[in-house]
This record gives sequence, C-alpha cells and structure tokens, in this order.
Amino acid sequence: LTPSKKIKDIQIDAKQNQLSDWERGINSRLAIVRPFCEFDAGSLPTTFACWNSLVPCRAAEEDLGDEVEQNDEWVVFDMSANGNGRALEEDAENWECEEDSDEPSWFRKVSYNPFKKCKRKTHQKEFFDDVPADGLRTTSADLFLFYSQTFSDNEEAIKSVDEIMDEFFSPGGWSRCFDNIYAIEANIPKELDLYIPSAQEELYNWVNGPNRQFEAAFRIIQSGE
Repeated sequence: LTPSKKIKDIQIDAKQNQLSDWERGINSRLAIVRPFCEFDAGSLPTTFACWNSLVPCRAAEEDLGDEVEQNDEWVVFDMSANGNGRALEEDAENWECEEDSDEPSWFRKVSYNPFKKCKRKTHQKEFFDDVPADGLRTTSADLFLFYSQTFSDNEEAIKSVDEIMDEFFSPGGWSRCFDNIYAIEANIPKELDLYIPSAQEELYNWVNGPNRQFEAAFRIIQSGE
C-alpha cells in the first residue's frame, strides 16, 4: 500500500463513524509538522525513536494500561470521633479495610475497636496516568510528515514514510499521542529546493527550500488540501 492508500484505508475510512471533536469534548486541535527533504529522507524513521521514551508516549503496553500497581502496605486509621490518630482519608473508596472483628480490642480491652486496618486497593493504571496535563483530555494532535519535493519522484521518501506509518498503525508507542497521521508534499522542484548556508553571500535563494516548504505547510494545513 502507498502512504496515501494506507491513510485512506486505515485512518479515514475506519473513522467515518467517529464522533466529531465537539461530541468527544475536543476543543483544540494541534498540527505537529515534521518537515524533511531529499537529503534526510532516508534517516527520517530514526528520528522518531526518542519519542518512545518520553511521557506520555512511552511504548510499552504495561506503561499504558496493562500494568497493575501493587501496594501491600497496611495502614491503621483512628475511627473514633475525637481520636488523635490518623483519620481515614477522604478517598475512602480507594482503601480496602479489614472487616470489624467481634473480638475485644487489644488496644483498649473493650468490645469497641476505634481502629481500622486498611490498605490501598489494587489500582489498574489508566492511559497517561502519569501525565498531569489536563490538556490531553480536551486537545487532539495530528502528525504531518511533510516532504519538500514530490513523493512519486523519491522511492526513499516513500519507504521512510511507509515505515513510520507501519509503526503508527501498530499497537502502543508514540502513536498514542496523535489522533491522525498524514503524508503531505510541498512539490518544490528539485532545482529550487535549496538550503546552502555556505552560499548565503553569493546565492540570493540559498534558503529557498525551507522558506517555500514553510509557506506550503501553512497553506495545506489551514485549507485542508
């Protein structure tokens, strides 16, 4: 499958019945653009590896939902009205306490036991549990792989984008940080896709490639071309 075909089959067609951003509570949508050109097309996939070590993009499934946190530490709470011991916290529903015993309390040698022994309930981690930012709940981000020239003229660029998309559409990993992925192109002619810092004194268009690519990115993303 070509990148465009893969996007259509796996992303666009599969999400036709998805609720709108408004219905899903999304009020902000970000465009994360990864520009690349002919000379760095081959190394493009390697630049995404570091994302898997960053919160909230960690790759391992156990970091994103399958890991169970264990806490076997018992805590004694003072249940008396005017006690000076530790009171059961407000999040009492998160504590699992021993059943009251009919035996007299060894603390006071009376039938009423003002103390309760509890430990935190086993907690199943939710996605992005370790990410405090509230923005993740109301913000969606799309990733744009933006080639300066034309994909059809560069097999290496197609191969690199294909590799990144394979990773994106696989379970886990940094892809969980994004709603969609797109491969777009600026269609700059090869002879005009220039970035030659050493020639900035002699060549007026020494930075023509990045400049035209930036303009194209703004136009394409804003217009939805």
